[in-house]
Amino acid sequence: MSEVLKERAERFLENAKDLFKKEYYDLCAFNLEQSAQLFLKYALWKILGDFEKTHSLHRLLRNYGKISKKEKEIKLLFKKYEEVINDLEIAYIEARYIPAIFTKRQIEKMFQFLEDLKKILNI
Repeated sequence: MSEVLKERAERFLENAKDLFKKEYYDLCAFNLEQSAQLFLKYALWKILGDFEKTHSLHRLLRNYGKISKKEKEIKLLFKKYEEVINDLEIAYIEARYIPAIFTKRQIEKMFQFLEDLKKILNI
């Protein structure tokens, strides 16, 4: 199960890169959110053999911080990327149904968040 989560997260990330090149920023943001969510669920699954059934990046991040003993790193991630995490959660809801508007710069920050997240998760 855990490898499926990781593989899907990687696919969403690759799809986001393709969408970014096409300047489909709303769908790119949605794919980045899905990637982050699945990477977090993968990391939680590796530790617990399960994960909380939520779509909230905030909750998944907090849970991972507690369980992995990386609360300090997660708090720093929140501090650095508070707006990005909020934008990703907006993308999860809005980009599926109506076009959410994101700028190129916002998307670039989302990609950077994913890279920093993957480092914390040791992926």
